Amino acid sequence: MAGAAAAAVAVLVLAAAHGALCGSSHVEFVAPAPSPSWDHRGTNSTAALEGCGCEPSPPPPWRFRNDKLRALYPVIQAFKQTITCDPLGVTATWTGTELCDSFFNNGSTTTYYRGFYCDYPPDAPGVLTVASIDFNGFGLCAPSLAGFIDAFPDLALFHANSNNFSGDVPDLTQLRYFYELDLSNNNFSGAFPEAVVPLGGLLFLDLRFNRYAGEVPAPVFALTVEALFLNNNGFGGRIPDTLGSTGAQYLVVANNQFTGPIPRSIYNASATLSEVLFLNNRLSGCLPYEIGLVEGLAVFDAGGNEITGPVPLSFGCLRDVEELNLAGNQLYGQVPDVVCLLARTGKLQNLSLSDNFFHSVGHHCMELVRSRVLDVRRNCILGF
Repeated sequence: MAGAAAAAVAVLVLAAAHGALCGSSHVEFVAPAPSPSWDHRGTNSTAALEGCGCEPSPPPPWRFRNDKLRALYPVIQAFKQTITCDPLGVTATWTGTELCDSFFNNGSTTTYYRGFYCDYPPDAPGVLTVASIDFNGFGLCAPSLAGFIDAFPDLALFHANSNNFSGDVPDLTQLRYFYELDLSNNNFSGAFPEAVVPLGGLLFLDLRFNRYAGEVPAPVFALTVEALFLNNNGFGGRIPDTLGSTGAQYLVVANNQFTGPIPRSIYNASATLSEVLFLNNRLSGCLPYEIGLVEGLAVFDAGGNEITGPVPLSFGCLRDVEELNLAGNQLYGQVPDVVCLLARTGKLQNLSLSDNFFHSVGHHCMELVRSRVLDVRRNCILGF
């Protein structure tokens, strides 16, 4: 998602226009002299002087583009000291005072501080600062993100897919421009991170492929996010009725331990929901009639659960649905012809009803079986 991260930085600007990566006048910051002394790009100047028998002069003042970057430098350096594995050598680039500089390499722009991207915040359009952090695929190991991402006051997004981060998610409510959080495929565990709940401006939340467990707080499903990915954890309990208040277009809670019925309140989210994945949980009860009224659904997957009863005839109203998977449940009755007609009147391309207890299919459904759009294997239908 590195490309998405770079594009998402532009959103931080809001009303401010994009400018070239040039900062305001340099601000002098006299840092304690390191031993040995290093120049602004990390060159060992003391060793060079000793080689010629010269007495080293006092180190020059460290110069930063502005006060914002000067304040972020020690934050990055402190976090760097907590990194215990860095297979790509990313942190070796986190040196010197040019936090926002970049160069053209092999047809693309690369930042000196890899993973850090700068832009101008709306409240200070002439002051360049770190606006996004994208560590996707870096494989970094660190015991905590506290004191790091929460110390970037103008941060808009943090992407850290495929690393080895753990610990608690810090309080991010003071980050007024923050709208994307991706902590997927890491080593986070324990209860759902409560720090996420009050983030009212969040548009993208991805916690998949971690080791979280327990119930998901009801307000999480009422967030105004456009994408909510909670799959492949150990979340359990019932999906709350606040599901109907979600602003999500993409809702994925697959491969967890959720129980109970799918909330009938799902109809209240019909204006936004496009893709819903409930597969491989322990959901039970009947399929709510209201699902068929969420007319914007393109993908609905509730396979691999314990759902029973017939398929509601209202599913024939899902004219935009392309993928419908109800396989591996305890559904019974006749496969509704009105649903199979969606392959003609709608956009249906794949209807999977295998491993249930259906006893028959109608004429239109039989056509879909022949064309391999409909899978009804391992039911109670003669010949299948």
